[in-house]
Amino acid sequence: MTDKPFSRRTGIKTVASASGGARSTGSLVRSKVEHERRERQISALYELWRALPQTESSRLLQMVAERATVTMDAHTCSLLLRERGGDTLRVAAQVGLPADVAESVTMLVGERIAGRVAASGQAILVNKDPRQHPVLRDGGSAPDITPRPDVESALCAPLVAMDGGIVGVLCLSRHAPALPFTEGDLRMFSLFAAQAGAVISQTRTVDDLTRAGAETAKMEREVERTAGLVALGQLAASISHELRNPLSSIKGAAQFLLAEFDDEETPVTSEQIATLRDFLGIVVEEVNGLGALTTDLLEFARPTPPERMRRDLREVVQHEIGFLTPELERLGVSRIDEVIALTNPAWVEVDSAQIGGVLRNLLLNAAQAMTTASGVSSNNTITVTLQRSTENGQPVYAIVVEDNGPGVPAPLLPHLWESFFTTKARGTGLGLAQVKRTILAHNGVVHVENIRTGGARFRFTLPALDVPREPRLPSAMFPTATVLSGVAPTNGYHT
Repeated sequence: MTDKPFSRRTGIKTVASASGGARSTGSLVRSKVEHERRERQISALYELWRALPQTESSRLLQMVAERATVTMDAHTCSLLLRERGGDTLRVAAQVGLPADVAESVTMLVGERIAGRVAASGQAILVNKDPRQHPVLRDGGSAPDITPRPDVESALCAPLVAMDGGIVGVLCLSRHAPALPFTEGDLRMFSLFAAQAGAVISQTRTVDDLTRAGAETAKMEREVERTAGLVALGQLAASISHELRNPLSSIKGAAQFLLAEFDDEETPVTSEQIATLRDFLGIVVEEVNGLGALTTDLLEFARPTPPERMRRDLREVVQHEIGFLTPELERLGVSRIDEVIALTNPAWVEVDSAQIGGVLRNLLLNAAQAMTTASGVSSNNTITVTLQRSTENGQPVYAIVVEDNGPGVPAPLLPHLWESFFTTKARGTGLGLAQVKRTILAHNGVVHVENIRTGGARFRFTLPALDVPREPRLPSAMFPTATVLSGVAPTNGYHT
């Protein structure tokens, strides 16, 4: 007699039929196959999320179709995307379909199998005749759906965006003869499609933002181009105006001298020589003005990078005031109040020539504003203050230039720093624009405001180097007043 199987652990004999063992083995095989398929599906989802940041959208769509086909053991796959703001579905990626067929397939939401899935938002499993599926029939006979004998089984699931909207449909099919898809396949495929939809929607958002950024950049370039053309027109008008006056003066002087000395036989008198010198002086002055205009335009068109060196800002301020005193007196300034609110050197790292040019521009601008308003007056005063301050928690030195003129009309304040903007009868409108450009190049800040009691206040700051703690100063802050009465001011530290 043949012994039956014996359990070593319990010592109890067991009976195992041949059919039961076969069923158990088959179940284990199917379970193993299902487990491996789920591992592939999870791996495919992980690969999609990992590839999202560095994958182009069209390549990502093809990757979704390929991963779905391999993971679900399908023969063909079609990924249809819904047009933004529309109801048309078009094939965006495919596997196993002829290229001409894929390019020609379009449908509306609600039409055929993919369109109905997009409309209902439900994933479906179709085996053999799709017209019998309740989602596809939707209470009717589905005349627009034709069975395909070559298709054994099909899955179709909506691509759901992160906001819940339907961005497309993903469809798979197995060709006969093949095992049909199962309900378990449908559940896993629905999960895959939902995750793929989130990835695709995020990619489309990135594409939209990139496209919007590119359009914005294009618009900004157009605005810059338009602004450049406007500035070019302003420059042309400004140059034409600035050239016309001196050229007219030079032409008039030349015509007068030609008429005055037309007779070669007539001896030249001392009065004629004096007149000749006067008119030649006019020519030289106007040519010098044209040279200065050319210099301003070249400096504005090709700004020179600052050559930074460690300098004591007190020396720069006092040098410019001393250098400009005769010119300021000629323009009608009667007094300069120089306030150095420091006892130690004001160390900064600057191009002293450029910062000196900034201060020179502001001083001349103040003098011209006061002279235009009130003419030469014994009360035309400019105050220059140098002090230590703090901007955004960082130590800086501030230079303030104040005048007691009429100030700047409020509507013009926002435009003072614009290129070619000027209220003067003669001027390019580049002076204050160059001031701002220079201060910004030195990592500083410049500001203008009107003084309540009259006049304008220009203030600019420069980053400080090795700022020591200043002792408390008297309220007068060591002022020095320079009265412009034909006597050159004393130069040196005012402490």
